[in-house]
Amino acid sequence: MTATTEVILVADADNETNDFRAWMKAMGFNAKQVGQAGELIGMASAMAGRTGRSERELTETERLAMSAATAGLPAWSPEAAAEIEAIRTLYTMLKREMDQAGAGSGAEVDAVKTTRALIRSEANRIATESRFEATDQSEMDQAILSLLRAASQGTSGR
Repeated sequence: MTATTEVILVADADNETNDFRAWMKAMGFNAKQVGQAGELIGMASAMAGRTGRSERELTETERLAMSAATAGLPAWSPEAAAEIEAIRTLYTMLKREMDQAGAGSGAEVDAVKTTRALIRSEANRIATESRFEATDQSEMDQAILSLLRAASQGTSGR
């Protein structure tokens, strides 16, 4: 799916009055895929149908599952806990930086955008390299891991 398509889907989702259907549209599901969308968040097909028809309200647990599915998070397990924590740490760091930049000048906003792009690029590179070869961690990888550890411990890492 291209970014343009996603923007259109999210814009369409904003016009929905049913939160579950709005989420389905934002995720790229059509009206015939209610059961599949429900299964993605652990909801039985019949329950998803009732929810899609506004016959029942979403629970807080279902809303949290929708958030996790939207973010592409794996289901929690002891094996996935470290990955999920790293994602939470990155999200917290980026949110804090974006909040600070939102209160600042245009140069700060540009700096945050550049930082976000670098983080995405480096995360992709690390993930790709780890799938194909078992090499020693580069200096950049070490710096990223150091920042993640420092952020999880509440320090700056600098």
